Amino acid sequence: MRQIQTGTALRQLLTEWPGQNKRDLLTGLRSLGLDGLTTTDVNRVLYAGRGTFAHDGATPPRWRLAAGAEQGDGASIAPVPTRPRCYVGREPRAWQREALGEWHANGRRGVVEAVTGTGKTTVGVLAAAAAVDAGEKVLLLVPGRELLDQWHAALRRDLRIGRVGRLGDGHRDSLSDHSVLVATVQSAAKGWIIPGGAPGLLIADEVHRYGAKSFARALNQGFEARLGLTATYERTDNGLIDHLQPYFGEVVAGCTYERGLADDILAPFRVAFLGADFAGNERELYDQYDEQVRTLRRRLVLDHDCPAEPFGEFITHVNELSRGGHGSPRATMDASRYLNAFSKRRQLLAGCRRKREALASLAPILAEADAGLVFSETTASAEQAAGILRGRGVSASEFTSELHRTARKHRLTEFKHGRIKVLTAPRVLDEGIDLPQAEVGVVVAGTQSKRQMIQRMGRVIRPKHDRRPATFVVLYIRGTSEDPKNGAHEGFIDQLVDVVADYKTFRPGAPEAKLLWWYREGRLR
Repeated sequence: MRQIQTGTALRQLLTEWPGQNKRDLLTGLRSLGLDGLTTTDVNRVLYAGRGTFAHDGATPPRWRLAAGAEQGDGASIAPVPTRPRCYVGREPRAWQREALGEWHANGRRGVVEAVTGTGKTTVGVLAAAAAVDAGEKVLLLVPGRELLDQWHAALRRDLRIGRVGRLGDGHRDSLSDHSVLVATVQSAAKGWIIPGGAPGLLIADEVHRYGAKSFARALNQGFEARLGLTATYERTDNGLIDHLQPYFGEVVAGCTYERGLADDILAPFRVAFLGADFAGNERELYDQYDEQVRTLRRRLVLDHDCPAEPFGEFITHVNELSRGGHGSPRATMDASRYLNAFSKRRQLLAGCRRKREALASLAPILAEADAGLVFSETTASAEQAAGILRGRGVSASEFTSELHRTARKHRLTEFKHGRIKVLTAPRVLDEGIDLPQAEVGVVVAGTQSKRQMIQRMGRVIRPKHDRRPATFVVLYIRGTSEDPKNGAHEGFIDQLVDVVADYKTFRPGAPEAKLLWWYREGRLR
């Protein structure tokens, strides 16, 4: 009854004043005498009534009545496809059905953007199943061998069809004798085409990765139906505009943090920023590298015609200059010096002494948590982080690309069963790998990429069996490019403001007992 009353009141508020966000609506509900509600309660009603309410996709979303809702006919935003005949997987979630409905309404072209952990893989499997039902061929692109195997296993599990093929990592299957082919983008970019001009669907997982020229060659024009899947549709270069948007079209419905929380797909989460200061001569070294980076960047832009923005385009040009062959030894030298200073600055931030001490101060939290992940910058720093935690009595192991595949699978199994409490890893965990549930995530080496931060967050915000919140801690050095006061993680923080259950900043040297108390307080809520 309470939910019905809330829904009726929300219709009234949005009829009178469209374009309100959830906080505006909560204020309006209280003015109507509906007390005791939270923004989470408001979101539950809004997202459950997708035939009645629609939003603009902003952060936070601004809501209005859906087309047709003013007349009370309950028209949905887009037709929801029927369940494919060959699909035998779990019942699709509401957002997955809506995303596929909008994708179909958009001529079966578009990108579905869904927060890590909300089930974008199922969207791809359902789209593939519908295409197979219609007699079409399906090519599914993945960025690496781990996802090649994971998608192959998911399709074989959830589709009642014949053989599902693989191309890449030693596999040489083709669409000639398979309805669905999972291929690494490197293999597909070599000129793979759909046989005989048959109708087909191309699905690109981690679609943001394919904006580079070399990977864009895999986006074959022979596939009329096109679906991109990603947690965050952004790049630091012009790849979206130049390659991805012309091929896939625009973003269609997906799943945001707000939707995931409202639908109980994601666990509530708490975020802390734990500061640290340089020690010894680290500040002097940082200032030296930082000045070199700034000076050489200006020179590369003004004297050597590197584009100032976006940063990814700048780095691409710098890398090209550093390889020489452009008839300008000075440009090659400046580019090489820039890359060297940039790398040294990043390595210094990743491995400075007080940051190692800050990680050690989190050992009691990681020891008490069911499972934890530590995100580092390099293989060496991952090994160092694991050693620090082991020295504090926490069962921790590094998980890096340099490990043999068998060793990596073994460590994931040990982590899943609790025999390893914490995995420490560089960027190998940022995308793709299907990880067991973790409760705490720690970022030792900050990244300026909102996409990477969101993907890392997604590793720990899957729902917990006892509904406790997830915990995410970001370490940073004050007064540097990592410091939130200097604009670091601005896009990431903006996206969290309206959805995070608790946000805390700890000063350098915060006592272990204080950090542990904050963590325990969250578990008891």
